[in-house]
Amino acid sequence: MKHCNLCGNAVNANEYRFYARQNKPAARGLTICAQCERDKPHCAVCQTPMQAARAELGICAACLREGLRCRACGTRIRGKFLMLNGNDGPYCDKCHREHAPCDLCGAPANAGAVTYADGRIVCQRCAQTAITDPREAEMLFERVIDLVDAALGLRLNVRPGLMLVDRPRLVELARHAAAENGHDSAKALGLFVRMGRKRVIYVQELLPRILLIQIAAHEFAHAWQGENAPLLRDPRLREGFAEWVAYHALTRLDAPKKAAQMLQRRDDYGEGLRRLLDLERQQGIAEVLQHCRTA
Repeated sequence: MKHCNLCGNAVNANEYRFYARQNKPAARGLTICAQCERDKPHCAVCQTPMQAARAELGICAACLREGLRCRACGTRIRGKFLMLNGNDGPYCDKCHREHAPCDLCGAPANAGAVTYADGRIVCQRCAQTAITDPREAEMLFERVIDLVDAALGLRLNVRPGLMLVDRPRLVELARHAAAENGHDSAKALGLFVRMGRKRVIYVQELLPRILLIQIAAHEFAHAWQGENAPLLRDPRLREGFAEWVAYHALTRLDAPKKAAQMLQRRDDYGEGLRRLLDLERQQGIAEVLQHCRTA
């Protein structure tokens, strides 16, 4: 019988996950039980669960021992480094200081960066994973809506459509909504708009696949709120619920790292998400929906 390398508890088959070192596949890996997988902090570099004592630094002993390399330029980091969004990096101080941040992920946009026609500067990683075909974006959008409908029960009487727009157009649309929600329209990546019986989710064009999943699910949650909780004004619950829906979409579509970044936020989005995940663990999905309806 195997034992968890973090807590020492015995685990049966299908009750653990094995973590191997990517650059040393022959080396002995770690057996991690389901509870440690869920509750322990994960290394910001390799995503392996680790003891809470290393949570402040955020990087496991194996990664520190092997040495860190800048995710932007690939050079070995010998001094200060930066982690973005809690688990994206590391980036060397030189790249952070000398290169403009990517408009989508915030990473240094150095070699391979792309400047879009609407003025966005996008790093090579975001540009390579961007969805450029509107038909592909539409298919992914429909898949996300079907997923959250089936998994969370978010059914609508009027299903919203997708409209891809450039950044200036989205900023213009978001500016009209800013007076109500108080958000920074310049940073908007998506927006739900109700026009009579028509429902539209506007999304910034050329987003990476994972980011499109997140934005589509988040704005679809606002569409659900429009029908089921139209008087909801608490920004922490309103945005936390939308993040809760996006979190479920990301975890179900194999994007755990992006989902983990959402938990790092210390604003209404992150605080609301963590509160609703706690409520879900205690009382289930149906109670989260009911809480949003009656708040």
